[in-house]
Amino acid sequence: MVLSCAKFPLSMVKQCRSPREVAAIVLDGMDLVILGLGGTAVAPTRGRGVTARARSKGSVLIVTDGHWDGPDVRIESRISKYGGLTAGRGRVTSIEVEVEVSGRGFRPRIGRMELGAQTGHADRTQWRTVNATPQLISEAL
Repeated sequence: MVLSCAKFPLSMVKQCRSPREVAAIVLDGMDLVILGLGGTAVAPTRGRGVTARARSKGSVLIVTDGHWDGPDVRIESRISKYGGLTAGRGRVTSIEVEVEVSGRGFRPRIGRMELGAQTGHADRTQWRTVNATPQLISEAL
């Protein structure tokens, strides 16, 4: 599947007092809104109205760098390992990421993915699954 960026209008709002209010306004005209909270949290009572607006418009609201209560899906990730470095030398050739997915209607899952050079093509990258079978978080702990 190939997506053309020309089909997606882009609106960037830097520095604002209330990202929640900006998201509510932008959701009126866009199908996809990516909202960076800058490490802050949105109170559940404040977020419900914006979430309801996104659902009623058939839009998608993606929240990053902060906390928003009650999402349909929550994806959290962290870098767990770098490849290619040995004894403090070398180049980073891969990055391993631990991804945790939780949400409504399904049990939380955790898995690992690696971003590295594509086999046979040093100038291309690809995602590879490190552990092909996702496991329950409770089993992983």
